[in-house]
Amino acid sequence: MSTWNGFGTTYRGFSYPNRDGRHHATQWAVLLFLPVIPLRRHRLTVGDSSYTQYGNGSTSVTHYAVHEETPLVGGEILRTYLTWWVIGPLIVFGPPALVLWLFGDTNGFMTYFLLLASCVAWCIWVGAAMEKRNRRERALPPG
Repeated sequence: MSTWNGFGTTYRGFSYPNRDGRHHATQWAVLLFLPVIPLRRHRLTVGDSSYTQYGNGSTSVTHYAVHEETPLVGGEILRTYLTWWVIGPLIVFGPPALVLWLFGDTNGFMTYFLLLASCVAWCIWVGAAMEKRNRRERALPPG
């Protein structure tokens, strides 16, 4: 499982761990870290993650021990699409868009630049916080 600059394959939709520490998760083809096509679902154990930077790009690799392939679950696929394509973008981009809409036209360039910089910082922070919370909730190693 690996991505390169947000393109590749990764697992999404991790279940809570079973008593034996194993999860169910769906393998997805991703573009810019957004799940596009569900490939297959596995029962697996999550190993360690490594991150390597190459010039202007980076690669992250997480190791998994796959125990068996299980059928895809429609509800899990729908939940993943809703989370990554609807709810997540609303949480991340909604407040900055509202702030820019309310204050963007009334002030000078410097104020607009500061608002935009604050919005970008908000987007990065919220995205990272959501991912960290999800990994902690599912008892996954830091990614």
